[in-house]
Amino acid sequence: MIEKPTQPSNALAEFDDRPFFEKALRYGIQHNIVSTEKIQSISIEAPKGMVQIATAFGSPYLRGELDLARLRIVNLVSLYLFETTDGGLDAAARLIRDDTFLTLSRGGSTLLKELFALPEYAILGTFDNGRVEDFLEFWSRKKTLSDYRQAREHRAQNQVEIRLAKKLGAALGLANSIYLDQHCEADALIRSVILMRMEKLSAKAKPASTCFDQIGFAELLARMRKKGVVRAAKLDGTFDATEQRVIDNLSLEIQTHDLPKITDSTITLADLINQIKDRFFIRGDEIEDTASYEALVSKEWSRHTNGKSDIDAIFTLLLCIAAKAANKTSLTETGAKTLIKKIRGEGFHPELASLFIQHHAPHEKQEGLMEDWEEFCEQAKLYLMDDWDHDLHLALNFLRENCYIEKPKKR
Repeated sequence: MIEKPTQPSNALAEFDDRPFFEKALRYGIQHNIVSTEKIQSISIEAPKGMVQIATAFGSPYLRGELDLARLRIVNLVSLYLFETTDGGLDAAARLIRDDTFLTLSRGGSTLLKELFALPEYAILGTFDNGRVEDFLEFWSRKKTLSDYRQAREHRAQNQVEIRLAKKLGAALGLANSIYLDQHCEADALIRSVILMRMEKLSAKAKPASTCFDQIGFAELLARMRKKGVVRAAKLDGTFDATEQRVIDNLSLEIQTHDLPKITDSTITLADLINQIKDRFFIRGDEIEDTASYEALVSKEWSRHTNGKSDIDAIFTLLLCIAAKAANKTSLTETGAKTLIKKIRGEGFHPELASLFIQHHAPHEKQEGLMEDWEEFCEQAKLYLMDDWDHDLHLALNFLRENCYIEKPKKR
C-alpha cells in the first residue's frame, strides 16, 4: 500500500493531486519524522480499517468494494490531517507519527458527521437532512478537500442565519408553528425585520410588535413611498460578529436591490409587491381582508379607471389609449364616431394598451385582462377598420356592445 519516495520534493507535493495523507507521509519519511516501524504499523492497520468500511457500505468480499474502501479511508485520513493542521505537512506528519491510522480515519469520519449536523438549508422549522450513513457514503468518496471547506462554510453560514432569524422572530412574538406552516427561510425573515426599521417613521420609533402580513406589507411599502426611507437601519438587540455581518450584508442587499424599486414611483404598488414579495417573510398564506388589500394596491389603477371596474368602461379606456386619444372610460355617441374616424385615419395601436395593462393593472388581474383585450382587438379590427362601413353603423354597434357608450339624452 505504501511505497518509499524515489525523489524527495516537499515543494512538488503542494501542487500534485495525490491525497494529502500521502503527501504528509512522504514528507514525514523524507524528514525522518515517520519511522519504518510506523509505516509497518500503518500497513497492518489500514487493511483492517478497509474491511470495516467495506462492511459498513457494502461487502468486504468484493474486490470493487475493497478498492472503494481503500479510497474512502485514505480520504478520511487526509481530511482529518488537512483540517487539523490547516494543510501543514510538518504538523500532519507528526500526527501520523503520534496517532494510529484508525484514529486518524475516525477523526475524518467525525468531521463529516459534524458537517452533516450543520443545516444544509437556512430554513426555520424542521427539515429532513436524510440519513447520516448516506451522507458519509457520499462524502467519504470525495477527494477534493476544498469541497468540504466550501460546504462547511456554507452550512455554518446557514446556522448563523437560522440563529439570528429565530432571535428576531422571538422578539416579534412569532410562534414556532408559523415557521413550520410557512416553510420560512431565515434570510427572508431577517430582511423583513430590516425593512421595517428602514421606514423613516420607525427609525426613531419603538420596534414593530410583530411581523407584517400581506396587507401590512403593502401598507408599509405605501408609507415608505410617501414618507421616505432610511438606508442605515439599526436593529434592536445584541448580536455577535457573525450575526452582525449577516445584518450588514442583507441591509446592503436591500439598499441596492429593493429600495430603488420601492422609491420608483413609475412602478405601481401592485407590481412592486409582486417583484419583491418573495424576498421577504410575510405572515399568512392567504389574504384575510381581500377587499382592503385590493383597494390598497389598486389605487393607481382606480385613478386611471375613475374607480370603474366593469369591463365595458375598461375597454373604453384601452380603446382610447390604442387610438392615441384622450383617456376616457365612457364616450358619447358623437365622441365614439370621432374615435372611429381617428382610428381609420391614423391607425389602431393595441400594443399601447397592452403596455398600459402591464404597467398599471393590478398584477393578479393582468393575465385575464390581457386575454380579454386581445380577444376584443381581434373583433375590433373587423369593425373599426372596415372602410365599407361608410355610415359607421356596424362600428358604432360594436362599440355599444363592448364599450361604455352614453345614450343620447332625451330632449
